[in-house]
Amino acid sequence: MKRSQFAAVTAVAALALAATACSGDGGGSADGPIKVGAINGVTGLFQTPEVPQAVKAVFDEVNAAGGINGRKIEFISKDDAMNPQRSTEAAKELIDSEDVVALVGSSSAVDCGLNRATYSKSGIVSIPAVGVDPACFTSPNIAPVNPGPFKLLTAMLYYASETLKHDKVCMFYTVLPGSGGGIDTAIKEWSDLTGKQLAVKDTSVGEGDPTPYLVKAKAAGCQAILYNAQVGPWFAQAKTQGMQDVDIIMGANSYTDANAEVIPEGMNAYSGTEWQPYTDETLPGNERWAKIVGGNKIQKTAFSQGAVMAADVFVEVLKTIKGDITRESVTKAFKEMQPIAYPMVGTPWVFGSGDAHNPIEGSRFVKVENRAWKVLPEGFIVPGKK
Repeated sequence: MKRSQFAAVTAVAALALAATACSGDGGGSADGPIKVGAINGVTGLFQTPEVPQAVKAVFDEVNAAGGINGRKIEFISKDDAMNPQRSTEAAKELIDSEDVVALVGSSSAVDCGLNRATYSKSGIVSIPAVGVDPACFTSPNIAPVNPGPFKLLTAMLYYASETLKHDKVCMFYTVLPGSGGGIDTAIKEWSDLTGKQLAVKDTSVGEGDPTPYLVKAKAAGCQAILYNAQVGPWFAQAKTQGMQDVDIIMGANSYTDANAEVIPEGMNAYSGTEWQPYTDETLPGNERWAKIVGGNKIQKTAFSQGAVMAADVFVEVLKTIKGDITRESVTKAFKEMQPIAYPMVGTPWVFGSGDAHNPIEGSRFVKVENRAWKVLPEGFIVPGKK
């Protein structure tokens, strides 16, 4: 789907605030709640407890303003603890037992790959706050509100070669199971846009001693390194190797205050972000997010940004439905919706009728200065676009 055809149809200030013109029943009766589900990692290895909290806070705001034509939104989040069996059970419970009209704000690391077929078979849409694996972006009934790790990777490569003007761009990555194909696709997209190739590609990086990788990078003359593993040891050893003139660019998972604090002075450490950098609450879109999470004492993270955005765009599309709000009418509305310009991201968001959905592209970049992240001035970097 071509982003150049997108048209801005709304402003974030109007999102999710007032009662709407929607009417009819959904989930059983015209005056009952509109049931919305999510699968989140609240416990387990991939924990995002702030995500369902932020989604609920947006829906509470809508309900306090009168709901959707007087009907309240009932939000039901299931914790899958990154357990495959629990994730499939959660999807079945939400769809069959709870009779939700859609899934909004999911943040599970395993949900998309396990449940994509279930969502298609059930005719239900999912709008994850955080899309993680490739299945989140290659399924007909799933459309995340983040670029995802692979579109972000393309943006990081593009930033290294086109903004920082480096000829020798290298990659030292840890590859998670099932993500190798997505990484290769991202690299190809960058190469097709720029005509450039990686000087070094090493996807065997682990959590052990980083010295052999850094020696390899130094010998190859790497000017920029894309890196996604443990931050502290890597930068400590890079400084020991005298690599202060190398730009090291990390993914959104490394954009935390804790990581900024362990990077030695004098190192060039960057991170790509999927939304407006959350450490600057004055950036477009961040004011609303900060109001929601701050007012409800929710942890301020990039993932909570995705939660607020997912809930906001869901409400905006819900407001366009004429007649009954049911699973069928909600799915139809998302398949036929107009794009929504949301200032927290680089391109408009749209679900649409395609078999794959990765509408959000681009990244903003931050750099560590004095043990804290500084937002860089370029704005969103969308590969291939000025």
